[in-house]
Amino acid sequence: MTTAPYFLRVPFKGTRSGAFPLTWGQQWVWDSVVARAPYYSDLSGSYIVAVPDGCDMPAVADSLAAILNRYETFRSRYSMTPEGVPQQVVLAEGQLRVDVRDVDAVDAEQTAASVQVEFNNLPFTVPELSLRAAVIASDGSPSLVVLCVFHMAMDCHRMVSVLDEFRSFMSAGSAGAVDSAPGEMVHPVDRALEEQDATGVERSARGVQFWKNELAKFPADPLPRVGHHPESPRYKTFAMHSSAVRVASLHLAEELRVSTASVLVGIVASLLARRSGSQTCGIILAASNRYDSQSARYPGTLVQGVPVALDVSGVSPRELISRCHRAAMLAALAGHCHPDDQAEMLREVYGAVATEAKLACVVNFDLPLVADSAEQGTTRATKAEVERLLTRSRCECISGTPVEKERFYCAVRGNATDFFTTLRADTAVLTSAEIVEFLQAIERSLIDCLPNADAGASP
Repeated sequence: MTTAPYFLRVPFKGTRSGAFPLTWGQQWVWDSVVARAPYYSDLSGSYIVAVPDGCDMPAVADSLAAILNRYETFRSRYSMTPEGVPQQVVLAEGQLRVDVRDVDAVDAEQTAASVQVEFNNLPFTVPELSLRAAVIASDGSPSLVVLCVFHMAMDCHRMVSVLDEFRSFMSAGSAGAVDSAPGEMVHPVDRALEEQDATGVERSARGVQFWKNELAKFPADPLPRVGHHPESPRYKTFAMHSSAVRVASLHLAEELRVSTASVLVGIVASLLARRSGSQTCGIILAASNRYDSQSARYPGTLVQGVPVALDVSGVSPRELISRCHRAAMLAALAGHCHPDDQAEMLREVYGAVATEAKLACVVNFDLPLVADSAEQGTTRATKAEVERLLTRSRCECISGTPVEKERFYCAVRGNATDFFTTLRADTAVLTSAEIVEFLQAIERSLIDCLPNADAGASP
């Protein structure tokens, strides 16, 4: 029997508190928050976690407290100083309000999905902590936990290990049975202070110079406006569910020995260049910036845009994918800088109008490596085999907003068994029908790169 929702108050306590500057990654996200306010609810990530057998409600609460105690980024809020400078404010202690829904067992998964939608549709606000939580229970026994995290605090790359830790805490029966101490963790506050020292200043200067050199190769306008009358709301997001995208991109990644994300970036770049009529394509790539053992463990958001200029003239799509992989890796390693330094350079070199055009196209892909695929060793597929998967594909409009930061934002999320592609665009540039056509062109272009059944793989 479904009962009325109620709330738990989960206390937490940390060792540090106070107001601190933002990291470069946080500043990059903050700029999107400000530019798109109040329409930035998608700048968060939500997750549904199964509660292990034998874990009762007090143990779930203890496990949530352990996560808050361990990660001070979840105990943080974000606001402006009186001088108008964004900051992160870490709380030493407090309470997390946890929504509890007690429903019939058969309704648990549907209720969790509904709560996830509620969380996703509600943007984080200044007074809030950076973590939301809800527990779905049946007859008082917890079965699922829904977590929602503000992108200012954590990105999806690091949340994978955080969720693993949370499951471990619950499996132990109580957080007290598991070491939840932060140890030598480098928190966002620590990273922000490091980025302000002399080494950080020098690195930012090198990154800004990379931006300047790379943007000089961009076309004047990577996605020109074509005079469409904008729809209402002006910016539309369409999603494509496609097995063909997953199978084809994993095949090409294995065959060409590149990352799965590079396959998609190369395909999108070729389609954008074709649409703009240019021999070059300019894309801002949202890079994870996790390329060493220390940053791989960093519990915060490291995603930041970097510019990738690609010459598409005289190369096949397969060759472009390989070229794109090299260019994207270089950009991710060399283009990390303080967003304020980058913005100052853009104003000086391009001015407001030209800057908007240069930064019009953004891609953000979070995809598995071939080695992580459930089909490891069997990722090869022929064109005909993947074409048969097209009957399963479908596109749908999932959201709309009157305000956006970019004209074109393509994202692909995936795991070993499923890829989910979304494209948000200015309908003054791409109509709703053209957004769908672009998504379908990604699918078709991937298939065209595959070998025929009787043809060997190209080198």
